Amino acid sequence: MNVLHLQKSMTELKMHQAPRGIHQKTIIQHTLRFSDEDECFQKFRLVCKSWKNAVETIRFNRSVGKKFFYNLDQKITAQEILPTSYLSKYLKIFRKLAITVTVDLKNSNKIIALVLNNMKKLNEITIYTDGKNLGQFACFAFQMLQNSNETLRTLRIPRFVIPDICFPKLTNLHLRIGDNNILLREFQNCFPKALKNMENLKTVHLELYELGFLPLCQHICENYSKHCISASEEGCEVLNIIMPAKIVERIYIWSLENKKYASHLEYIHMYISPKVNYPLNKWNRYQEIFDQCINLKAIEFETCTVSIDAWKTKGGDDLFTVLPTLSETNQKMWKERISYFQARGVHIANPNEIQKNENLRIKLAKEAGVTWRFHFC
Repeated sequence: MNVLHLQKSMTELKMHQAPRGIHQKTIIQHTLRFSDEDECFQKFRLVCKSWKNAVETIRFNRSVGKKFFYNLDQKITAQEILPTSYLSKYLKIFRKLAITVTVDLKNSNKIIALVLNNMKKLNEITIYTDGKNLGQFACFAFQMLQNSNETLRTLRIPRFVIPDICFPKLTNLHLRIGDNNILLREFQNCFPKALKNMENLKTVHLELYELGFLPLCQHICENYSKHCISASEEGCEVLNIIMPAKIVERIYIWSLENKKYASHLEYIHMYISPKVNYPLNKWNRYQEIFDQCINLKAIEFETCTVSIDAWKTKGGDDLFTVLPTLSETNQKMWKERISYFQARGVHIANPNEIQKNENLRIKLAKEAGVTWRFHFC
């Protein structure tokens, strides 16, 4: 009797029926976007036909895992039976691609064919090369860009193998410059042609890679100086030697000493170690160094008070957070430095008020009268 009563109660509550929406494609896909793509394909795809269809037609705004193509290469070499249908459906769920065309991929022809046939209409493409098979790289990159020209938003590439077609949604272009990558002549011949096809371009990220980039940087200084808005890390050293910039990020005080274009700087993000006072520290001459920056409007200090690994992962604290923890001598020293900037009318910025502040970069580009800008890194 109790069993019949329980069965009746469950029926009244409709517990014998699948929950509403359990087979609705839109609901399934919205839920699966928070899941791991491999788990979707290996588990959720096997639940039922409606889930199988939802998984195979979803598009993740993610890139294929970094090790995927190397693992695939090893399986092909080992002559394992590859489920081509599975791989084709799997690659189609991604909106981003990151791959390096290298001789280490022994079966690169098969892998490239698989990618070309199944990864189209992407919004982000990163293709690098080890420089040992440029013909294969150029052909592959050219076709990939043709397949995604209408949807592509971000492109990272080490050579100009860009087809002469429009990229209406492209906003971020990352170029590697230097030996074995883009050098002056290639940039002069190809950049203007590519630029005319990217009507909504916002930022050209120039990655200073290896040597040989100085002539190209000089060319940019002479022909695109208004577009030189920002630089970070390695890009700061070169940028301040040969060309102007308005923002520099992730630098140390010695990066500013005796730089030709220090007077152009308006915003600085700087690493400091406030608990250390080395006898030969450049901070002993900070006024002389910063007096070069006659147009400085704001400076953001990021402190390194933890281990290097933790600092790289989580970042440092701002100066005012650390200041009360310093010795009396160091507190006095940093208060004097703060007073120097305040007397000059230089704003001591809050965390991320300068570093990675996209709105600030947009503002300065607008003031310079340009629609796109260079960021050196």
